[in-house]
Amino acid sequence: MNQEDVNLFDENEKVIGRLQAQEAIKNLKLHNFDADFFETGDEAVAYLKEHIAKGASIGVGGSMTLDSLGIIKWLTANADYHFLDRYHTDDVKKIFHESLSADVYLMSSNAVTLDGCLYNVDGNGNRVAALIYGPEKVYVICGVNKLVKNLDEAIERMKAIAAPANNVRLHKDNPCTKLGRCMQCTTPTSICNEFVITRRSGLQGRIHVLLVNEKLGY
Repeated sequence: MNQEDVNLFDENEKVIGRLQAQEAIKNLKLHNFDADFFETGDEAVAYLKEHIAKGASIGVGGSMTLDSLGIIKWLTANADYHFLDRYHTDDVKKIFHESLSADVYLMSSNAVTLDGCLYNVDGNGNRVAALIYGPEKVYVICGVNKLVKNLDEAIERMKAIAAPANNVRLHKDNPCTKLGRCMQCTTPTSICNEFVITRRSGLQGRIHVLLVNEKLGY
């Protein structure tokens, strides 16, 4: 089974994804976000390539979604942009700081609520810091698998899915990797340190949410 097979829902699930995305997009726009829907990840990536100006400096948050869509490979191999590459550097802290003043920042979100909010949990805080303030434009790319009804469901999604899966991916020896669920640990290796609710984009359209009718990331 290839990556495309893993990411695609069946036709019935796609109908539900489409309907839920429409509701989320309506409410995101009411909250000053820009928001658009794409049937496929390829369409979302094509949109980014069309709308990010050549020569732009681009930072990224750690994201399985960006990786699975080929966005990191595209930026790494493309000399048309100034990619602030966190993956090939001896000084990642420097890259994190430079990314806060990037022209464009790309990331995903741990959850998007149907009533129009973003919910994110970070380990280092660099991703949520860039979301909150700094980069001129922030694109948040999410599969519809991250849509939830409200903030209560967003928190539950983080505890049951996102946090345990990311701890396993990062080889963290934290309780959730053994029990399969967030235990609100206080271990030195915890990656759940900053909890950020973005209720509204302070600047109209600075944060642009791209919802993709596929299963992407955790």
